Amino acid sequence: MFDLKCKRQDCKFNHNCDCTAKNVKVGKDTDCETYVPTKSNAKEEDKILQPAMRKNICVACDANCLFNKKHICKANSISVMTNDGSPECCTFMPE
Repeated sequence: MFDLKCKRQDCKFNHNCDCTAKNVKVGKDTDCETYVPTKSNAKEEDKILQPAMRKNICVACDANCLFNKKHICKANSISVMTNDGSPECCTFMPE
């Protein structure tokens, strides 16, 4: 996966809405298990800066999702946002 966006400014891996984690894990309830809270004074940016070259990030997934193929997300991109206070994959589509 080359495009991984995150709107959780309080995550230590978030840099201008770009996830910098080496690998990501989405749980069975679509929650981002890679999320690590940190204190941040940054304001959420509306635009998401994309680097010219992106590393390929493996996204492990336990959700019952259309994009889950043998516990690996095969979507071209995902977005993590807040749902009821927890970081969740918003690209989820029920299988």
